[in-house]
Amino acid sequence: MKSLPEITQIGVLPRNALRHEVTRRLLWAVFRGELPLGTRLVAQTLAKQFGISATPVREALLEMETIGMVEFPHNRGAVVKPWGRRQVREVYHLRRILESEATRCACGRINPETLNSIKAEMTELLQRDQNQAWTDDAMVVDQQLHNIIIKDCDNDRLMDEVNRYNVLIQAIREVVGNQQETQTQAILEHLAIIDALLAKEPEVAAAQMARHINSTAKSIESIMFGDE
Repeated sequence: MKSLPEITQIGVLPRNALRHEVTRRLLWAVFRGELPLGTRLVAQTLAKQFGISATPVREALLEMETIGMVEFPHNRGAVVKPWGRRQVREVYHLRRILESEATRCACGRINPETLNSIKAEMTELLQRDQNQAWTDDAMVVDQQLHNIIIKDCDNDRLMDEVNRYNVLIQAIREVVGNQQETQTQAILEHLAIIDALLAKEPEVAAAQMARHINSTAKSIESIMFGDE
């Protein structure tokens, strides 16, 4: 069993850090290869390295177990599970199933004014110069659409499941960065989703969401691991 390595580019966390922030930092380390397969994660050691108490670290490790990033072999603490192409494909396969169904359920429930407002923002983004501010704004409006769909899907368990994996999805996006070409394509895909939602066509909206997530998965895999 590998011992815990020094995690670079993480730094000391505020003493009031919540488990979600610890989880994000650990996920970044896994994605960057600083916590490879089989690394044993010791709560006390990590807490000392982060400069916080062990409680949020233990909570973070349990959260990582629920999203399949670590496992707890008997009497061995948390151990990092595999992370590679297959795992990326599995994560986005699950995301496609969940968010496509959420989109189908939300169709007809979302305020049309809200959808039209997001559509106007996205259309305006396509006409702007693509600089860092554009990238940041595109990410914000991207997340707004996904959040609204999940909020209005009228299924609390489905919403909870999507949100449970959202910390993993967001950590992946933060590590790979927001590629402008990829984000432009995402905006076009989002506009197709919005049009289907406005037309109250649930099956079309769900299919457009599935298409969008498949496209995102291919981009993420290529950025993280290169083209096959």
